[in-house]
Amino acid sequence: MMKDMEKYIWFILACFLTVGCSDENELKPSSADRDWFVIEDSEDHIGHERFLLYEKYGIPVFVNDTIGVEERGVDYYGNPVMYYCTLDINYTVGAPVTDNGLQSRRYSLLESLEDQLAGISFLDNYLIPALPENMYFNSILLLDSLYEMRMNGWAVERKDLNVYQGTLTLAIGQVKSIAKMTPEEQNKHKGLILATLALKQLDEEQLSDFYMVSYDPVKKLSYYQQMVTPSPSAAMPSAKCEVYGFLDYDSRYYAMNEGKDPSQWIYYTLTKANDLEDFVLAYFQYSEKEFKELYADYPLVLEKYEIIKTLMTDFGYM
Repeated sequence: MMKDMEKYIWFILACFLTVGCSDENELKPSSADRDWFVIEDSEDHIGHERFLLYEKYGIPVFVNDTIGVEERGVDYYGNPVMYYCTLDINYTVGAPVTDNGLQSRRYSLLESLEDQLAGISFLDNYLIPALPENMYFNSILLLDSLYEMRMNGWAVERKDLNVYQGTLTLAIGQVKSIAKMTPEEQNKHKGLILATLALKQLDEEQLSDFYMVSYDPVKKLSYYQQMVTPSPSAAMPSAKCEVYGFLDYDSRYYAMNEGKDPSQWIYYTLTKANDLEDFVLAYFQYSEKEFKELYADYPLVLEKYEIIKTLMTDFGYM
């Protein structure tokens, strides 16, 4: 009797489980975990070229800030619910770095298919092969214009950017201009972008030797932001800026010195930041042979170059 009762209980339980399972909604795949940064092949010409680039380098490249669209059911009224995955170039993890001068960062998308293809070609032939192997980007976004609006005193000024490294993407600006460049100009432009990326990797501790080159230990004088004049009592007598280890000087004094002998030049030397930018850019835009031939008569310039070359090669730039 007890065995019959036990069988009966198990039978009832099995019925409940069967009914419960039959009432379940049909399982549907979720789109919540879709990786929008995986580029799939496409019959579209631009889409196919982006796929080939992704296959070759593993870096997703986009020509639109909307990188995916998907229908996700319907709303109360039966209208389709669309999901748009967009790239926010200003997105950051945690609190953003404070920049009191920055008002906004803006951009416009490439409309021309020819410009989009030219941008993809620039990445393939120039930029991506030159990136260090250990440098990683979630994606690259090709743009027409890319600029910041910044406060300068009481005025707001526009500053065009060639590149901006965000958390979600590396934004490449001015691609319409790149499309019109000669191969030599594109190679120089590659150097400009690499220099911008490299400057972000440098910190003050790494640069102490570089800055000390433009320092006179006898006079205990830093050459940065100093006035160079022909005065007999001047701490820094008139001479070409290269004599003091600089590649340039304050541009406001160009016209004043035009046509004059360097022994009569008057100018202000650069800030540390501007001096560093000049040398990092020169590293990427000249071969070592070209640079050393150009500045063979200026030992301080060559000393700074060697320091920058060591830092850049340590970072993986070749």
